[in-house]
Amino acid sequence: RTTPGDGYTIESITYASEPESRVTAHLYLPEGDGPFPGIVLACGHGGSKSALYAQYAGQLYAKHGFALLAVDTIGEEERNQDRKMGSRAHDLYHIPKVERGPFMENEMKRSILGKIVWDLMRGVDYLSARPEVDGDRMGTIGSSLGGASATSLAMLDDRIQAAVISGWGFIPDIVTKSKPCTNVPYRDFVAMMDFGEMTALFAPHAATIFLNGSADSIIDPDENGAALVRGVTENLHRARELLDAAGIPHTLEADFVQDAGHRPYILTPRALTWMSTHLQGGAIDRDLATTHYGAWVEGEGQRLEKLYDTEARQRGTEVVDIGAVYRDPASIACLPLNSNPDATYTFNGWMARCLDAAATK
Repeated sequence: RTTPGDGYTIESITYASEPESRVTAHLYLPEGDGPFPGIVLACGHGGSKSALYAQYAGQLYAKHGFALLAVDTIGEEERNQDRKMGSRAHDLYHIPKVERGPFMENEMKRSILGKIVWDLMRGVDYLSARPEVDGDRMGTIGSSLGGASATSLAMLDDRIQAAVISGWGFIPDIVTKSKPCTNVPYRDFVAMMDFGEMTALFAPHAATIFLNGSADSIIDPDENGAALVRGVTENLHRARELLDAAGIPHTLEADFVQDAGHRPYILTPRALTWMSTHLQGGAIDRDLATTHYGAWVEGEGQRLEKLYDTEARQRGTEVVDIGAVYRDPASIACLPLNSNPDATYTFNGWMARCLDAAATK
């Protein structure tokens, strides 16, 4: 399915991730002659390719000359057995909270964040194989859980040359208090290296910026964002020291919006110009008009999730104004609408295969 837009097209596609596991995604392609730099969008908790911010991101970056791949997180939308959006199925809600981490470690023997990131890495493969995309100019963006996923992608995949990490940072709470999808793998990470060393892993290949609010009580409820600001700042300082001592060039920065909270900063002028600087040679060198994200959402007849529907959080974000439009997910679906996805696509199907594989070892 190909859907025309104003200055771009949307391809509704699927691609293989691993045996018996496929990914549903939207590929936003600019009009004109490529090859274009590519961006993989990692979605947050409850987010998917048709989420409000994902649709906005696809149009924003495509209209500015990027090919953007928006991926359904496993368990969401067309990778949910009931086609539900905002399900958070990968959080293992069918298992008591205290048992979710042990279940993932001992029964599934697979990391959920690892699966999410592997799907994104395969998305980089897919983008790189498209003739319209320049495989030597690849980036990633993500907010909230998407920030955690994009961070891991940038750490592990040296094809990523630019990254915008929003609503996320390396702080102790991600090891001790976050959901199992992140705290289990990051607990394993910190057994190998400190947060500064993790941050330094981007630098040989990816120009990375952390964009956060200074009062993000979602990622940092104990200190209302102060620990996030402190942690990101300290980690960047530590990473720069390590890289400078090794003689490795690096581009690592952080910006904090004063008194703002958990927002999709990937839609802001700062994010767009960062990607343009590092993937397009600074093609965007003008002031960008902005619009109020909450007003745009309401103008499209939609509503933000209650948790984020405040001026301090998503509602109050000043995003690049591109005349974006919201499309009904059914109109841009990848799979037939008259049936639910089969186990090749769903979280439940993947989890069942993990349990079967673990049982035979």
